[in-house]
Amino acid sequence: MKTVIPAMDIREGKVVRLTQGDFSKQITYSNDPITILRQFIKAGAWWIHVVNLDGALTGDFRKNLSYPVILNLIKLSKQAGIKIQIGGGIRSIETIEELIDLGTDRIILGTIAFDDNILLKVLSKQYRSKIAIALDSSNKTIRTKGWQFDTNLDIFKVFSKLENLGIQDFIVTDIMKDGTSTGLNTNLYLELRKEKKPNTRIIASGGISSINDVTKALEYADGVIVGKALYNRNIPLKLLSSFLDDLHKSRLVKRIIPCLDVKNGRVVKGVKFKNLRDSGDPVDLARYYNENGADELVFLDISATLEGRKSMLNTIRSVAEEIFIPLTVGGGIKTIEDMTVIIKAGAEKVSINSAAITDPSLITKGAIKFGSQCIVVAIDAKRKGESWEVYSHSGTEPTGLDVLEWVKTVVDKGAGELLVTSMDKDGTKSGYDLDLIQAITHIVPVPVIASGGAGNKMHFVEAINNGAEAVLAASLFHFNLLRIQDLKEFMNNYDILVRI
Repeated sequence: MKTVIPAMDIREGKVVRLTQGDFSKQITYSNDPITILRQFIKAGAWWIHVVNLDGALTGDFRKNLSYPVILNLIKLSKQAGIKIQIGGGIRSIETIEELIDLGTDRIILGTIAFDDNILLKVLSKQYRSKIAIALDSSNKTIRTKGWQFDTNLDIFKVFSKLENLGIQDFIVTDIMKDGTSTGLNTNLYLELRKEKKPNTRIIASGGISSINDVTKALEYADGVIVGKALYNRNIPLKLLSSFLDDLHKSRLVKRIIPCLDVKNGRVVKGVKFKNLRDSGDPVDLARYYNENGADELVFLDISATLEGRKSMLNTIRSVAEEIFIPLTVGGGIKTIEDMTVIIKAGAEKVSINSAAITDPSLITKGAIKFGSQCIVVAIDAKRKGESWEVYSHSGTEPTGLDVLEWVKTVVDKGAGELLVTSMDKDGTKSGYDLDLIQAITHIVPVPVIASGGAGNKMHFVEAINNGAEAVLAASLFHFNLLRIQDLKEFMNNYDILVRI
């Protein structure tokens, strides 16, 4: 999720801005940081960036006039429900732990990252999701100690080294641009984007002078910090608010969806749609997921289409009676009458696959009768050369249909959501097919549920960051390899909006 982060540099308890890190070129904008923070909150900011300039200059985060002010900023940010990242003179694990305990969402480390390799390795393991490294550069070399000391270290070599340690968040500032209002150094961020790993996030800082600069920054980075342009009104708060509204309006709560593949009344799971093994009773599992944080539940009678049977209505009714979260049911649905019976049995949505391929008009008929939001088209996709082919009948029959052409067709017909399963990835625990997710979400406007391949928490983050609105998994949840609440906490640390 792209972010715009207003900056508050605090010195002697006041909101100030420097030019190119020069403490002799200081402008004081407010004696009341709390009021400034309230203005940013009212404008719709979801993050705030706070730097203790006294701490950065002296190396001691606590012993200065800015420290108690920053504690109050943390308190207000928590009350308002926004996230806060803090840097400046944080050079001990005690200070880091104190700030995290108080509710700081991200700790920005600069000097310590270069002066204490042993501590950095410890922090990268214990607090990886809570720390970001500040790469403050002048002519592509790193500066530390409040930008006063030139390390002569190349920013790109440092960046690569820190990535290899497992660091995933970086705040990159071009010192020569900072506070000058001359625009972003796009070449720097373009080079870093080419080098970075897929899960690395770069927040840009320095030189922002207009809302156009903000837009450009978000093309090159995952977020942008804005300071002086807000204080000198080059970006008025009303304009910031409007921009943030547009930026955030497509942000939906992302959903975690366990899938119950049911055969002969039992939940089963296999690898690439084969070698199925028993995973439990569907009613018991539904009850468990309802109580433990699932956002929705998908029930697929995987043998219904193959064997020409109707979905197991009694089981569906029993599941629906046990849960208070939305239920989607698929398998053997061939007519509007089938949809009607299943929705009456307690399902909020129906999922159709093979029947939609045989008769695409069924999608339209269902959308007209129940609403598009109730019609989920499931697509089983298998790579074929540079594209993917649609399979039907529980992944047993190739159709000759191109997946990307098919998704456009089903959306045009009225599908309100797509459940896309990678047959190549299903059950392998090697991660979702990100290329498939990207390709589909770039061409259709409806939500896409990613399915097939989840093996660890990061795989879910990757699927969301590549366009999925929801992520579906089975064996990880069925066999207690991953708790949904643990997954949600992990995703929340990656700025993914989930229902906790």
